[in-house]
Amino acid sequence: MAEAKKPRAKRATKAASPELKADLIELAAAPAVTALEAVTVAKPATQPKAPEVKPVAPEALFSSAKKQGDAFRQAVGEAVTASAKGALEVNGKIIDALTSQSSAALDLWRSAINPAPLPEALKAQSQATRQVYEAASAQWKDIAESTALWFTKSLEPLHSAFQRPGR
Repeated sequence: MAEAKKPRAKRATKAASPELKADLIELAAAPAVTALEAVTVAKPATQPKAPEVKPVAPEALFSSAKKQGDAFRQAVGEAVTASAKGALEVNGKIIDALTSQSSAALDLWRSAINPAPLPEALKAQSQATRQVYEAASAQWKDIAESTALWFTKSLEPLHSAFQRPGR
């Protein structure tokens, strides 16, 4: 069986001496006394004077909100109109591009089917292919530019409505 540990008798230490305890108490109390003296010497802080706030008439707030709402409604209407015009323009350009590309493809096939000597047929086909490619790339570039312009024009009224100084 294991034996239980016996408690040791405490030794007398320097902290147990009464004169050392008194010195420690005085040392601990000294900072509190100086801090207390500093608090009683300090003057209470004065609060800065609050600026006067003039009351705003409810009619003025309502009028301002109504003006801002009207301006925003007008901006949204202009944005919708510009967006509709841009969509119609881009749609028309896409239809024109598809029509001209299908016509060019048919012309290319017709030139390939016509009986002609092989070198002339290859030359005609390569020229027609190059022309179709150039036309298609120019049309799609125009469509991309029109689309970018469409979105820019559609967002301008809203952007200007939010940038007005009255907001």
